[in-house]
Amino acid sequence: MAEAVVTTVDRITRSAGEALGELGLASLTIGVVAERAGVSTALVHYHFDTKARLLVAAARFLAGQRADRRVAALRPRGLPALDALWASLEQSVGDGSARAWVELLLCSRGDADLITVLGEARAAGLRELQRRLPVLLRELGAAPHEAADETSAALDAELDGLLIALLAGQPAAVVRTAYDAFWLSLLASGQSRRR
Repeated sequence: MAEAVVTTVDRITRSAGEALGELGLASLTIGVVAERAGVSTALVHYHFDTKARLLVAAARFLAGQRADRRVAALRPRGLPALDALWASLEQSVGDGSARAWVELLLCSRGDADLITVLGEARAAGLRELQRRLPVLLRELGAAPHEAADETSAALDAELDGLLIALLAGQPAAVVRTAYDAFWLSLLASGQSRRR
């Protein structure tokens, strides 16, 4: 199997996304990104003439990483998918990508390119949830909800809220209880429709 070629732009973009998660937006500089990518600041400026364009590239990287994790987490059948989705939330908090995502959302006001990237990422994530959620609910013994788009949007919002709670320092066990309660209410409403 051939290995994927990692370009300089890919290294810079990945470095920007990872630095954003570890250091935060206020500490993200072209110099930090260049050092982490193993390139000169001039090369970063060559590929990304402004910090705003570098942030857009970092947002695309983080959005792709976020989507890949959620898709992978939802791949198992039944209860293991719920555990995998929870594990993906904890992983994103642990590696800083959740922090980076939230900071990008907060700083996107007024930046049309960043708003577009984040909006496209959210729309793609919702489409994946709309595709997988009815099947997952059936696997868990509940009838799919008629409005898969609304149920998927509610799940997406719940996941974002749980990430923020974890980032704010709430104990993981407490946040996990809220996660489980959300799923129990979703399943219970699906089971009542089966009767």
